Amino acid sequence: MSDWFEGGGAGKSVDVAALMDSGVPEVLWRIVQAGALLSIGTTSDGGSLGITVTLDGRWRRDYFRDAEEATSWLLGAATAIETSEAPPASSGRRSRQRAPRGR
Repeated sequence: MSDWFEGGGAGKSVDVAALMDSGVPEVLWRIVQAGALLSIGTTSDGGSLGITVTLDGRWRRDYFRDAEEATSWLLGAATAIETSEAPPASSGRRSRQRAPRGR
């Protein structure tokens, strides 16, 4: 039986340091500066870097092994966020309402 069915990947871990030693971080900071939330982590098998971009409750996630593909995807995210109609986050403090105790 072929190893093709096992994991479907190249069988090696993603080189996170190589991805971060590219144009990726510059675009990540641009996305955060525009007001989005980022989540970055490896998949459970370590084969890919997962990046999730969240803005106003909407999110999109993709997985990368290659810096060029990640940068291209992130540039698209940055453009979408920077041109969105979402108002910037308020710098003022908000009070939180707490749920009543004993329920």
